[in-house]
Amino acid sequence: PANARYARDKRPHIMYTLAMSSLPGLRVTASARKGRVPKAKAKDVEPCEAADFKGIKTREYSSNIISRGSELEQLKKLSHLVLETAAVGASTFEELGPQAATVSPSILLHTLHENATADVGALEGAMVYEPCSVDFTGSEDARLECVIDKAFVNLGGMMAERVGGLVSIEIVEDKVTALNSDKIIAKARHMRAMFDEINVDREKYLFKIPGTWAGVEAVQALEAEGVRCHVTQVHCLEQAAAFGRAGATVVQLYVGRLQAWYKRHPVHQLSNKLHEASNHGIEFVRQVKATFKTEGLDTKIIASSVLDRENALSLAGVDYMLLSDRVVSTLNTADACDQIGTGVVARGGNVPTVGEITQASFEAALGMSPAYEEIEAHLELLHKDEEALKAFVKTSVMRND
Repeated sequence: PANARYARDKRPHIMYTLAMSSLPGLRVTASARKGRVPKAKAKDVEPCEAADFKGIKTREYSSNIISRGSELEQLKKLSHLVLETAAVGASTFEELGPQAATVSPSILLHTLHENATADVGALEGAMVYEPCSVDFTGSEDARLECVIDKAFVNLGGMMAERVGGLVSIEIVEDKVTALNSDKIIAKARHMRAMFDEINVDREKYLFKIPGTWAGVEAVQALEAEGVRCHVTQVHCLEQAAAFGRAGATVVQLYVGRLQAWYKRHPVHQLSNKLHEASNHGIEFVRQVKATFKTEGLDTKIIASSVLDRENALSLAGVDYMLLSDRVVSTLNTADACDQIGTGVVARGGNVPTVGEITQASFEAALGMSPAYEEIEAHLELLHKDEEALKAFVKTSVMRND
């Protein structure tokens, strides 16, 4: 069978059909699915001048096709837009995707719990993957970890066949690993070898790595080997610059979370040169974009936690933008503004100079930004999901193996 390559065994396998095959974009990350992304209240489309634009008109919207002449259509020309959704089987906004996908413990666990599609074939293939049985004889925990790694790779490989863009794979599931560059590197190399076994193009996937100092060291080593990295939980300029200089393929920034944090911690607005901005998250994206341009860095930016239409318009020109269905719908009801191009890329302004970054200066910067809190919360959630996944596989699958 075509998908027999997802495991080296002689058993027939269910043809894998991606649960996200009808999704129009990136599957929501574990943290967002559990409600950690700040939620903005839905509101009516406001006049364009509310976001420094003029001449907006609104229209009724009842289609999943991008309306011609809408803000959504115009924004799509300036940034790569990816619909972020937790609704499996959603079919809205077909023209936005499917573009990208994420593999994480929560997503695999959801797939196994639902057991509604042939997605479970990702785990079935992993259960009969010979190295997990042969190399880890006598160690159930080691075999379990190998099986889950293989299931991640199988799921990632299948997603790579169905999305036009990239698949991001979570490889760091706890704080111990996040603070140890050797463990991060070893995990990435191990999973890359598994991807090579099933002939997945290395250009089709990224490994997700959290924004710790160990992450900087790991990214520098992995990118030098051609292993592409998607850095998450980037919340300060020193972080972004460090990962850009390390050669990260992409860094993910969190607009809404940053704005909310700085409102609660106004003293740090000044230290991070964000005190004059009306929206600290958008200003941070501008500073990172300008820093990368000034230093000639090729790292791309994903703007996430985009709370509303005004945020999206202000971010015009950023490399990638993750948008909720609600924000996309709002953009699609409004006629485009001529000034939409004056977003984050076109705006000028001073940018703080980032000098040499050491581990000490890096960690000090994390402490004066949302980074420490967000990384801790993210890793705690990943670890919880990973433990739930292991428990499910161990009690529901391996005990009957």
